[in-house]
Amino acid sequence: MLKSMLLFVLSTWFLNGIVFSQDMTPDEAATYNKFLEDQNRLWTDLFKNYNPTISAIYTLHTSKFVDQNRTAHPPITELNLTLGMLKLVDVVEVEEKVTFLFDYIAEYKDSRLKWDPLEYGGIDHIYVPQKAVWLPEITIADAHEIKFFESDDAPRTAWINYNGTTGFYTSTVASVICQMDVFKFPLDHHECGVSILFHTYFADEYEIKSLMGDIGKPLALLGNGEWKVTYVGVDEEPHKTGDVQRFIARIERNPGFYVALVMIPAFFINFLSIIALFINIEDITVGLTNIMAMTFILVILAADLPKTARIPLLAIYVIVGLVIVMTSIAVVLVLPFIRKYQKKNKNNEMGEELIKTRLGRFYNWLKLEYVLMMIFQMANFINFIILFM
Repeated sequence: MLKSMLLFVLSTWFLNGIVFSQDMTPDEAATYNKFLEDQNRLWTDLFKNYNPTISAIYTLHTSKFVDQNRTAHPPITELNLTLGMLKLVDVVEVEEKVTFLFDYIAEYKDSRLKWDPLEYGGIDHIYVPQKAVWLPEITIADAHEIKFFESDDAPRTAWINYNGTTGFYTSTVASVICQMDVFKFPLDHHECGVSILFHTYFADEYEIKSLMGDIGKPLALLGNGEWKVTYVGVDEEPHKTGDVQRFIARIERNPGFYVALVMIPAFFINFLSIIALFINIEDITVGLTNIMAMTFILVILAADLPKTARIPLLAIYVIVGLVIVMTSIAVVLVLPFIRKYQKKNKNNEMGEELIKTRLGRFYNWLKLEYVLMMIFQMANFINFIILFM
């Protein structure tokens, strides 16, 4: 009982110490209250005549109803996009769809949101709900599907600097269309990305600049189990409605799965099938089984790969391997007739003279089946090596 009471007293004292340590001193409380008063006054003055539904885009640069020679136009709106994250989530080759975890920071200047920090206790920036300020309409081009991480329970926040610079952070899961050339599958690599533009506004009313931020993760952690990311950067491509800023990622397939479970097994299946065929030419069951296995592999590849103009190298490898085995079966079927012809030649006088020579003895020792087997094995090996060249 005494031990329990002592433990309770010590716990209460420890928790009270934590709570008291978080309390502010009178001077700190006065400073904080002054900050809240200045911030409240700044908010009132800043948004008193501010309407977030009115765009900050200046639209008189090319207006025919304004004397352009006598009008001093302000600079066009400049939007700075800084990449926060571009992590590969999934690649669907059949649909040519790539999904990224795409985060970005958008900053622009709204001249209506300026103030003098000296008039408001030195406050040089504030945080406000995004619904309280005008936000530019940012469009992700060539998107298959976009998901934003936002909800009423977790309102999104924007920041405003004293010079009118406004910014916000956006997290999305963007599925974009990416043309993929899978000719070198499974040793293929591609360049995909997320394109950003102001789709609503005229091209002469704004300018987009893309910047690389600190992603915070090495490239090795930006891929997934099947793909690895080798480069993340900024690209720029022309667009009829203005500059399209494109954040790109170069991705490279990890071929280990296909090498271990498709390429190497297919090679050894052909290797053993050719040996079995030519050792026992009277039984072609092994060759027919090989044809069924190769056909099954082709069906799997056809389901997983996009239907492009060029057939992937792996599919060509399987087809050529299939042709090698089918040719081996055809040769094995013809071999009995060749043997009959050889036996007929041995019975004549010329055949007996040929056997007595060194070349004739070597010819008699070396069976035709072994020669043909070596030829087909060489073809099988060359077919396998070409994949990695």
